[in-house]
Amino acid sequence: MATAQVNKNVVKQVHAGGQDPSLTTTFVTAQEMALVEKSFQKQKKLSFTFGFYFFLITLLVPTLSITSEWWYAKPIFMGLSLNFWNTLLLFHIFYWILAYVFVKKANILEDELKNLK
Repeated sequence: MATAQVNKNVVKQVHAGGQDPSLTTTFVTAQEMALVEKSFQKQKKLSFTFGFYFFLITLLVPTLSITSEWWYAKPIFMGLSLNFWNTLLLFHIFYWILAYVFVKKANILEDELKNLK
């Protein structure tokens, strides 16, 4: 019963066209949406590019481990192969450098987009 009383007492403002004003209010302009779309496209391109590099190098390690004897069987330093040194050290250096470059490029992109406003 209380619900029926509340519904009778609620008054809803309606535009002349008969629509609820919350359904017709524009919160974002077309220019702002274009800026968001441009930002999204640039960030997507940057992310997919660096993701591709990481994926490619990550797949290169097991591929070389299966196919190339110089990679997994020939000792280069302290009796350890390039595959071992890559797994131990080089791969970690690679992805830290990749992450550093990605962050720098993403910050440059963000600064560019701030200047567009």
